[in-house]
Amino acid sequence: MDPLLEFALSVKALQRELERGSNELMKPLGLTGPQADALVVIGQAEPIALKDLGRLLIAEAGHPSRLVDRLVEAGLVERRAAEDDRRRIELTLTPAGRRLARRVEKARQDLFDASRPHVDEKRLAAATGVLQQLLDGTLGGELIARRRNLAAGQTCDI
Repeated sequence: MDPLLEFALSVKALQRELERGSNELMKPLGLTGPQADALVVIGQAEPIALKDLGRLLIAEAGHPSRLVDRLVEAGLVERRAAEDDRRRIELTLTPAGRRLARRVEKARQDLFDASRPHVDEKRLAAATGVLQQLLDGTLGGELIARRRNLAAGQTCDI
């Protein structure tokens, strides 16, 4: 098998396993993996416009409106007109959404902490470097760079 094809298939298989695990991890919190991710991103970037949220989510890239509708219906996210432009709708977390986002981040961190002893950090960094090279100049690579900046508390050019 071509090594790049095997790498690509491995990435896809890993993504599916992680998605399945994320959904299982979030089930006790009453969320799906994509809903949990959206909740955390909204909390990190709020207030954030719906279209900008789509530029930060891989699973719902470009079309997060149904996902956000469910979070609004659950009382976790609020939509309101922006102060500087009433036509622009911004998303913010409700107090319940903020509490749940913290629980999501804790659950994720617990999972990562439990996984860390099974992963060689140098090999992980090398694999991440290869993925970054392959994603360089792509929409996915740009999305990951925006998320990296957002997670670091830096302003994110959305």
